[in-house]
Amino acid sequence: MQSDNNTNTIKAAAELGQAIWLDEISRPMLDSGIIQELVDSGVRGITTNPTIFDSAIADSDAYDAKLAAAAEVADSPEAIFEQIAIDDVKEAADILRPVYDTLNRRDGFVSIEVNPHLANDTDATISEARRIWSSLKRPNIMIKVPGTEAGVPAITTLISEGINVNVTLLFSIDAYRAAANAYLDGLTQFVKSGGEPGSVSSVASFFVSRVDTLVDSLLPEASELRGKIGIANAKLAYREYQQLFARDLGDGSRFFSLNTVGALPQRPLWASTSVKNPEWSPTLYFDNLIGDETVNTLPSGSIAEVQANGIVGQTVTRCVDEASQQLAALSDEGVDFRAVTDQLLEEGIQKFADSWDALMSRIESKTSEPVVAVG
Repeated sequence: MQSDNNTNTIKAAAELGQAIWLDEISRPMLDSGIIQELVDSGVRGITTNPTIFDSAIADSDAYDAKLAAAAEVADSPEAIFEQIAIDDVKEAADILRPVYDTLNRRDGFVSIEVNPHLANDTDATISEARRIWSSLKRPNIMIKVPGTEAGVPAITTLISEGINVNVTLLFSIDAYRAAANAYLDGLTQFVKSGGEPGSVSSVASFFVSRVDTLVDSLLPEASELRGKIGIANAKLAYREYQQLFARDLGDGSRFFSLNTVGALPQRPLWASTSVKNPEWSPTLYFDNLIGDETVNTLPSGSIAEVQANGIVGQTVTRCVDEASQQLAALSDEGVDFRAVTDQLLEEGIQKFADSWDALMSRIESKTSEPVVAVG
């Protein structure tokens, strides 16, 4: 279905089971009512990360007073940032709370990330996630935990304690499978300990455009695989999701007994879905990855593009055999896809850590500027 002036593409996608989340937050967007307007238009969640907060603080003076006030009581840039971020995330969560309540806790979440420098430290990740969760005191918060080898046991522990988790930085099917099983392990423990099954949620953030960016740089210019591997990889991850979270006991699903008592599946979330190549449709990663119980995260500019030009249809389950063939054909063109996903994970961890460091430097600079005396 092609969008027209009378079609709300976001709500049309929701009818097919896909939630659109805003991949952006800032104090001006909160204060001006833009986020409320987006939620009113059908947006069902928000994701944040250090890069988003760094851009928000850099691009306006809206945070200056809050930074100065926080600096009076906080003893580090990290502590200052946490006060600022928690205020924004709390307010966004309150805006989304009616969505959370109306959809019976199936959506309406705001995600906030643990310090990315902890990506390879299980115990520190758990401790940080618990502390952030306790500080926010909102049921519709998700703590972002990277899907690293060290992150997997942290996911299980946090879910077992009833803490919602957004598993991030997933690039390979193996990593996705590990994240899904970590959720199922944690959910099983949570239910056995008396937790209410439907009160804990998770999404698995599977990155798309970064895959195409790297793969395309390795492929010949004339390759027919260029611009196709990110979507193909995501479609195979969704097929894995369908198997892991099947409701039919005949399929051997671990999820069957959990679902019968009200547990929720861990939805696949398509991350990094802003199109980088100007030769492609700006709605490429929206049009081709719509499916039941999925999430797509987009910044406000991409949401506007989707509203204007997005094509809505049940697409994530189309041509899956072809997607498998495309992945298999990479080796014939000299591309080692396992090496690609390993590199993307390593680079992703480093990029988030670099963004964190840049954010801390910006906060330190803004809060240490000398006050000029007058008179």
